[in-house]
Amino acid sequence: MIGRVLAVRKPNIYAGWHHTGRAIAWLGGAILVVALAFLPLTWIVLLTGGVGVALLLVRWPWLIWLILAALLPFASAQRIGPATLTDLLVGVGVALWVADGARRRTLPLHWSPVAKLAMLYTVLLLVSTSFAIDLGEGVREVIKWLELPMILLAVPAMLTVRSAQWVAAALVAAAVAQALLGLYQFVFGIGPEYFVIMGRFMRASGSFEQPNPFGGFLGLALPAVLSLALWAGGRLVRGGDSRLAAALWFSFYAGATAIIAGGLLASWSRGAWLGAATGVLIVLVMRNRRASILSAVAGLVLSVIVLLGVFTPDALPRPVVERVQDIPAYWGLTDVLSQPVTDENFSVVERIAHWVAAQRMWIQSPWFGVGPGNYAVVYPSVRLPQWEEALGHAHNIYLNVLGESGLVGLTAYLMLWVTTVAWVWHQARVCGRGRTADSHWQVAVAIGVTGLVIHVSVHNLVDNLFVRGMVVYSGLWLALVPVDRDGVEN
Repeated sequence: MIGRVLAVRKPNIYAGWHHTGRAIAWLGGAILVVALAFLPLTWIVLLTGGVGVALLLVRWPWLIWLILAALLPFASAQRIGPATLTDLLVGVGVALWVADGARRRTLPLHWSPVAKLAMLYTVLLLVSTSFAIDLGEGVREVIKWLELPMILLAVPAMLTVRSAQWVAAALVAAAVAQALLGLYQFVFGIGPEYFVIMGRFMRASGSFEQPNPFGGFLGLALPAVLSLALWAGGRLVRGGDSRLAAALWFSFYAGATAIIAGGLLASWSRGAWLGAATGVLIVLVMRNRRASILSAVAGLVLSVIVLLGVFTPDALPRPVVERVQDIPAYWGLTDVLSQPVTDENFSVVERIAHWVAAQRMWIQSPWFGVGPGNYAVVYPSVRLPQWEEALGHAHNIYLNVLGESGLVGLTAYLMLWVTTVAWVWHQARVCGRGRTADSHWQVAVAIGVTGLVIHVSVHNLVDNLFVRGMVVYSGLWLALVPVDRDGVEN
């Protein structure tokens, strides 16, 4: 009889959290009373806020991902010992996921193909650390990539479609905050003297301190935000009972698209421009087949602009020419290393010199590389003359992975991102068969994430975007793509 009753009774999944919440509330109250008597006001405010956040996380554990999404660009710059605030927030999120599983006495693991390959890549990086000179740098790199499969396992299990929409909005808000900071720097000339462009403006760098990763971060966000703006616009046009909500979402995402695009332009980063343009074109093509023609025309116009800048400099404004005339050198169309180094070609020659260094590292250890995170450590022994300073990475993720983790690591890395594009595209088509408002939103997210992955793949030809928490940022967007047709609803 008891077995039958237990079999039909629907469990309250939050019951355990209510009792724990009361206990924490009493404990927090006791701590606050003690704090009022002995601590300064600043510490009292911080302690009270911390207790409040803890209570919210006990009641709604998924909020940890919303907090992380909103704070990520700034939290990644805050170091706490060997880790960053981002690392600690990811750890709290995973711990809440495990704690909830322990309370339920079950921890379902929904391994998407992306999560499996992310874990495989992390394991191979761990193997590669046996070749590392600096083991500490190797371990930090492994932990950075371990966060990706952990997020892909934990976040979908903790979010419903509704909460996923709020996490997406927080990811957008973080990019908007960075873009506004960058535009402020651009207009008011905030930054080092060597960031000055056109004699009066300053290359935007946000809280990243460098324009290229700043532009790369905004380029990650732009395709996803644009896709969601198109979704909200379509919802507004279709009308229905939620016209006000559709108007608010459209205003938010359309405004965010404009601000992020402005910040991206202010970065003056060619790699970010190229990657974001490719990602945006992919979004337009996937959102509407008719947009394919428009996208092809836009790509043709972009190519014409680049060619004019290279071969007919007088046809374009000088600032634009300066940003495009060195592009052929990146692809080996000119022997730039044999030319004298000037202010105009310095950035190109510097990058190519670091590409050569990465190739030399690979020759030293072709199968497993010199160890993850050890590019700067090994650089002095493989550098070209005149280029003494290691920039931390090879300014080309593919050569960087090849040098640090060898052919095995590069193969796993390429498998990860090729599979990601294929899987996300497949999920977009599967969700597109649905007719609900939730399925339409999921399609928009999947298409936007496809554009995000295309951007990072293109921009990484001339840079390494996996710094300052951008692995986590990309992982959070990927985690919003539903694992199956039912989405992330539990």
